Amino acid sequence: MSQPILIFSHIPKTGGLTLRKIIDQHFAPHHIYKYPAHHQARVLNLVPQSKISHIRCVYGHCRFGVHRHFDRPFQYITMLRDPLKRIISSYYFIRSSPSNRLHNKVNKMSLEEYIFSRDPRISLPLHNHQTRFISGKNDPDIKLAMENIRKHYLFVGITEMYPESVFMLNRLMGWKHKPYSKENITKNKPKKIPLSDQAIRHIKEQNALDYQIYEYCKEQLTNQIKNLPEPAKERMDRFIGANR
Repeated sequence: MSQPILIFSHIPKTGGLTLRKIIDQHFAPHHIYKYPAHHQARVLNLVPQSKISHIRCVYGHCRFGVHRHFDRPFQYITMLRDPLKRIISSYYFIRSSPSNRLHNKVNKMSLEEYIFSRDPRISLPLHNHQTRFISGKNDPDIKLAMENIRKHYLFVGITEMYPESVFMLNRLMGWKHKPYSKENITKNKPKKIPLSDQAIRHIKEQNALDYQIYEYCKEQLTNQIKNLPEPAKERMDRFIGANR
């Protein structure tokens, strides 16, 4: 049986660019397929079969389902982030990125205007977007997302436990524990975010499914760490200290 293809489904604003750089250290460039921007899955249909057969890893903003372009076993990995923090981060990221297609519009909005926006280009990624990625459906399907996690996701990391997640992924994949640098950090984001109770409630209501998945995967990761043998826990502590 051929080696499973590793697919990193990079959910925006979860620390995915840092993980891409880590993945780059463990695969030759010609073994990696960088998924096109703006969900251009049809581009994969144009890639010659000779090149497809050499691909061992796919990464990018791809939802569950991209494995259907490859006639071989597959394994997914991803990172999840607290939905409230992810949405706040997305707002400041768009405002700090003039090349972003929503920059001009969002740059004129307050954070609360952004959160309550009715523009579908803005509101769609603010509504259970992580569930949407993991289920592979336009309408977020929690049942399918949880089934995919249990059956097809080799690893789900947690952004708020980033060094722990990288350590556990390295251990699972048999990769060396190399130091990493944080990529794509949003500039000009204030330490204290001015957000009303109403806005926080709105985000939590609109992302109830994302919170279910996030809490489930966070608990799974925490339990995996607890079950590590003592020597591995010591190595993890050293790794965390070197990457804080």
